[in-house]
Amino acid sequence: VFSSYLMYLLAFEIQALCIYCITSALFAISLLVLTLVGRSWDDIGQIFFIGLIVGMITLVGTLGVYANVGESVATSADNGGPIPTASGAPNAAIGGWKVNTTSGQSEIDLARHLTEVGAKKYGAYWCPHCYEQKQLFGKQAFSQINYIECARDGKNAQTEACIAAGIKSYPTWQINGELLPGVQTLEELANVTDYKGSRDFKYYLPGRS
Repeated sequence: VFSSYLMYLLAFEIQALCIYCITSALFAISLLVLTLVGRSWDDIGQIFFIGLIVGMITLVGTLGVYANVGESVATSADNGGPIPTASGAPNAAIGGWKVNTTSGQSEIDLARHLTEVGAKKYGAYWCPHCYEQKQLFGKQAFSQINYIECARDGKNAQTEACIAAGIKSYPTWQINGELLPGVQTLEELANVTDYKGSRDFKYYLPGRS
């Protein structure tokens, strides 16, 4: 049962080929077959009953252990403060890790201002620092940002646009024709674009208040 679940993760979640994992699963199945057919059993019904119980226990335990695989972070920070950082594996289908910070009006207004002045953010779904930038804005505000996905296997990828813009690292902002690599605080983005609105931003990077 456990090997079957791992094969499911390999085929449908990770979507990669792992020779060692497949070999291990085949070896486990071979041991099961040899155990069942390699000797005579007095009560076949009892064997299947015990196998069913063991399988159910293994399945429940496996689901309990791996239930949160792929989740981005364990907690949210609705009240502001340091942003929760990424944990687990990024999911290309949703653009990386799930953004679980909520935007205030200041974040939303700044995001709209950045779009109005033509600012672009280049990143990759698997980049933890790109995720930090998203968390600083919050889910609602970041949806207003002109974001360009550079990873070829990312959602709505625009890899050629990233190459043409000369992007060397992620994240990178392009503002007024200038490239700004690295995570930018919302204050820094506000300053460089002459933002005049409220700066009551909710979140900051861990270790930087």
